[in-house]
Amino acid sequence: MVTDGGGWTVFQHRLDGSESFNRTWAEYRQGFGRPQGEHWLGNGALHALTANGRHTLRIHLQDWHKHTRHATYSTFKVASEAQRFRLTAKGYSGDAGNALSYSKRYNHDGRAFSTYDRDHDRYAAGNCARYYGAGWWFDACLAANLNGRYYHGRYSGLTDGIYWGSWYILTDARSGERYSFKSVQMMTRPRLA
Repeated sequence: MVTDGGGWTVFQHRLDGSESFNRTWAEYRQGFGRPQGEHWLGNGALHALTANGRHTLRIHLQDWHKHTRHATYSTFKVASEAQRFRLTAKGYSGDAGNALSYSKRYNHDGRAFSTYDRDHDRYAAGNCARYYGAGWWFDACLAANLNGRYYHGRYSGLTDGIYWGSWYILTDARSGERYSFKSVQMMTRPRLA
């Protein structure tokens, strides 16, 4: 509540891997977890929170070396379920990089939400949510996935961890390992003047 002037609603929190974020469309709509621990508030609630007025999104990332960075989007909205909870995230500022609008092919802004049982991504050859084990606003497939699998730091294999592609690279060329974050929070509040 005190970050950058306070007044935030934390709608996503990852901190210890106690909750699986590989959930169904219905679970992401309703929300899951505990507000004191890992949780997703729910896409229905996110739509209700952001449907009227102007809202800001702030993402706080912490790595395993206690370094922190953030990304703020001055315009944030989650559309209704009829519109597949489409994401609007524009007006980036911060020091983590703009992974939500990374490139033409990996642009999460304007994308519908996908889960393993509801495929709304732009990847014609498959389902990104099933492939990466998370519900998210996938494109074809990702430059960011803050709902990815919780790994304790580095891991190998598929890039299915908690990922923000504009801060850490996909793969360490020397070891073949990938990087996952220790803690992530996504929060919103009405936009200040």
